Amino acid sequence: MTASALPRPIDEPLDRIRLRPAEGWLTLVAVVVLVETFAWSLIDAAWIPSNQGSVGYLSFLAVGGILVELLGAKAGWNRWFTHLVGAVLAGLLLPLIAAAAVLGALGGPVDLTNLELLYRTAGNVAFQVWADLIRDGRPFTSQFGHYHLIFGALVWGAGMAASSAVFNRRRPFDAVVLVGLLLLANMSMTGNDQLVYLVVFSIAALTLLVRAHTYDEQLTWIRRRIGDPSAISGLYLTGGAQFVTAAVFGALVLTTAASSAPLQGMWTDLPSKLSGLSDLIQRLAPAGGHPRPFGAVGFQSSATTGGQWLPASGVAFTAKVEGNVTTVWRWMAGTYATYDGSRRWSWDNTSSEIRPANSPILGDSEDDPSLLAGGGGTKVTVTITPGIFQDPTVLSPEFVASVDRDTTLVLTGDRFTTVQYAGGGPYTITALVPVFSDTAPGGITQAGLRQSPKTYPDDISSIYLQIPQGTLGPNSMVIFKTAQDQATAAANAAGASPDNPFDFAQALQDYLRGSAFTYNTDVRDLVDARCGGMSSVECFATIRTGYCEYYASLMTMLLRQDGIPARIAYGFLPGKRQADGTETVDASNAHWWVEAYFAGYGWIEFDPTGTRGFEPFIPAGGPKETARPIGTTTPRQRNPDRNPDRNGSFLPGGGAGSTAQPPSTSSGPFAVVGGLLLLVVVAVVVTSRRRRPRLPMDPDHAWGGVGKLASRFGLGPRPAQTVYEYAGALADAVPSARIELATIARAKVEVAYGRQSLGPDRLKAVGSAYRRLRFAIVRRGFGRFVRRSR
Repeated sequence: MTASALPRPIDEPLDRIRLRPAEGWLTLVAVVVLVETFAWSLIDAAWIPSNQGSVGYLSFLAVGGILVELLGAKAGWNRWFTHLVGAVLAGLLLPLIAAAAVLGALGGPVDLTNLELLYRTAGNVAFQVWADLIRDGRPFTSQFGHYHLIFGALVWGAGMAASSAVFNRRRPFDAVVLVGLLLLANMSMTGNDQLVYLVVFSIAALTLLVRAHTYDEQLTWIRRRIGDPSAISGLYLTGGAQFVTAAVFGALVLTTAASSAPLQGMWTDLPSKLSGLSDLIQRLAPAGGHPRPFGAVGFQSSATTGGQWLPASGVAFTAKVEGNVTTVWRWMAGTYATYDGSRRWSWDNTSSEIRPANSPILGDSEDDPSLLAGGGGTKVTVTITPGIFQDPTVLSPEFVASVDRDTTLVLTGDRFTTVQYAGGGPYTITALVPVFSDTAPGGITQAGLRQSPKTYPDDISSIYLQIPQGTLGPNSMVIFKTAQDQATAAANAAGASPDNPFDFAQALQDYLRGSAFTYNTDVRDLVDARCGGMSSVECFATIRTGYCEYYASLMTMLLRQDGIPARIAYGFLPGKRQADGTETVDASNAHWWVEAYFAGYGWIEFDPTGTRGFEPFIPAGGPKETARPIGTTTPRQRNPDRNPDRNGSFLPGGGAGSTAQPPSTSSGPFAVVGGLLLLVVVAVVVTSRRRRPRLPMDPDHAWGGVGKLASRFGLGPRPAQTVYEYAGALADAVPSARIELATIARAKVEVAYGRQSLGPDRLKAVGSAYRRLRFAIVRRGFGRFVRRSR
């Protein structure tokens, strides 16, 4: 670049706007590639399903945002005015793009000249999103048009911010950081291999920084009249190109050869902190793409069924079962009672009670096993050692009787929801395992369950028979009728009432586990194509393929449709039990199943998930089984000390709404926090050094500030020294700042003794030199102090 390509002085008249950017075409190309990598990464991730409109326009929006800020900078507009112009253009353009994508997804022709139709379509989409999420309080919306608006705004905004940082504020590093964070955020959430975008981004970022540094040096040469600034351009750009090539090549070699194993220990307990975030993202993010699993395994107070199950890897926990116990069971973490009619299950309307260590957990609740015949089953003692399952949730087979830690019992109404504990680490439980036997006293059999009447306590009926409007559709009712017919045939064969609850539950479970349904962990395409506006229950009845959340949801709702109280149970499938009673349960065993309520028996487990679920064995029993006593149908008096909380966060000592988590058992979070703090400190230092580097400064003020600062470190001027004499003496003490001293001293003499008025460029040069000189003096002063102290 020659001197003629440098920007005109600010105090010169504006006669024309040059087409070529003062920073050079290479700078513009680097900025475009920088932002385009972010746009390309969003396109590659395919967050918006292809049948909901193409996102290829993101590349053009990146260029549009860049050009707005570039033209504003060249025209001399105020920065905020330029931002306003860009925002107005985006507000006019993005709704048209989103509406065109929505109309195109519907399969009809898109008339781009019909602006009224396009804006009306965009407005309808925005209104429907507001109605779903805000007015109706739904956990998600079936609309996709607003995602076009969101991603378009992100790319347009990234282009404007990067272009403003480079061409207006002369801070290319800010552009690199901003766009880099957006790119890394997208890469961290998608499972697609996007290394190529990171490489391209790195090349563009390094090129931009090298070119910007070259441009700054050229400006310095022009201000100080050192010589032809073009002489430095080739030198800097050649060296910069070599550096960029070596850096990228070295990074690729290290990426290929390095192993992440040394870092694994840092993240041992971090995934558990992300389980709530993953549920939030499932609710708000579009259902497309190939999202990366967070690595978290845990359960929250609510769960939203998407279209893909992403199991975590690793050991969730290890259980040591005392005694010679051969029975295997599921490990229950909790239950969901309320379905929203769309795709979300939750605890809902819960309360909590503190349980001291080793006290009866379910005492004083309506799920107290002592109320059942046989006392709820056989006692087993198990010690649980958490692995990557770091939830403050107690795991137990069926009924948890007691825990050797202080715990909090969470109840829906008067019924068990979950048990939580604080402090982390291993804990020991005593559990009650139901006995399914036709020989053991009090054993549970099919014949006995058939005798259970459809007479339920009031609180059971009010909570666990709820079916929100829109949950069941025609396809669900076809399955309901099929199960009813099969249940009637089974009941007739057994000589039982055709309306008994067991035969319907068994028939429904067997039908869902049969060949009519298939297990599939990724049904997003089918959901997008065939389930528009349906609940997850009706959707599964329509596509007939899915994973445990779909199976359990459908069975629970069809049981309720038949008048049988039912709820979702969640936890883990059985692991591998060793001869010494040690059972290892993998995180991939996370599972949902169903519990149905039988009068006189309590909650009985069913697992409809074919090929994966753990089907319970219930013996047939004898023909003379009689119905068990069903007890009272009126709930007992509620504990007056019960702590109500609707947010689903209960921990001992925390009170209502407590969000405390068990203490970390690894150094991962501390290392992460320390690293973040270090980055913050570095960012503050860099920002303070670069803060307002080009503001004009009065030479008298700058010269006086230099003298005062230097005096604090024993480098102040002598009374008889002239300006140039003191500048020379100080330059001998601070040789790295000779040029800055000369700049300020010359300006001081011209203003104070020559009575000259300096132009804006000279005043900016004085301000920039003053800030660099101040840092050099402080560094020199501390260096002298350190040498004296030795």
